[in-house]
Amino acid sequence: MGRLNAILLVGGIALGSAAAGAALYGRYRVLPAALTGPNVCKLEAGGCQALFRTPTAALLGVPNSALGLLFYGALTLGLLRRWPRPVLLAGTSAALAMSAYLARTLVMQGLECRVCWAGHASNAAIWLALLIGLGRREPSSTGG
Repeated sequence: MGRLNAILLVGGIALGSAAAGAALYGRYRVLPAALTGPNVCKLEAGGCQALFRTPTAALLGVPNSALGLLFYGALTLGLLRRWPRPVLLAGTSAALAMSAYLARTLVMQGLECRVCWAGHASNAAIWLALLIGLGRREPSSTGG
């Protein structure tokens, strides 16, 4: 795996996991002001959790942030166990599609959410790294 790919994958998974964790925390508690954006803060005390508690912030009743944590965990497991890149790319494509939909919602409503954008950027970076790495041969695990 190339150095850029490794940086994008590790950085994306770390930032995405942190963003998903913060979003899940913000769904139930008040986030620190540094993590929220001023246009969100106008919605409700504490900022981003106003977004994390909306119907758009859950898929079939499961918070998007919890799904994100599951995604980053499964992706890490898949990378460690050398799952086929097309499988990893397919899962990441679904996460990126969800990010695109949610990002569009933020833009259309004129809302700011630093935690949200961190997660969306992470998904894009991971997707790009997997796409770039798709054409490369994986090193042989037998050393030959």
